[in-house]
Amino acid sequence: MASEVVLALPHKLRVMRMYRTGLKELINWSSTRHEWYPRAYALRQEFEDNRNLSDREEIRKKVEHGEELLARFRHWEPLIKPEFIGGTAYSINPAQPKLKFVPNYDYMDEYKKGDHL
Repeated sequence: MASEVVLALPHKLRVMRMYRTGLKELINWSSTRHEWYPRAYALRQEFEDNRNLSDREEIRKKVEHGEELLARFRHWEPLIKPEFIGGTAYSINPAQPKLKFVPNYDYMDEYKKGDHL
């Protein structure tokens, strides 16, 4: 069942959120994009088929059924981009802190005098 926050959203936002979450879950279950494309097309087609429904009770049942399916088929190990927290490459090669160059003028003055020759 959806959380109370999701239930309080307007219907349009709730359906858009369900569609977007469905696409992300399909990415988790697909090993390549070539497997994902037909699945994403089928999901889009399912949403398009129900686009013109007008009976509020039927719409409510369809939305609740879709949210139940999303909860039931949630992937146990979702894909995380490598550079994000929890990703495979997070903090492996972190960016080095930018050091501010502070010149040593005493050392530079010695070279200006020609003492190094």
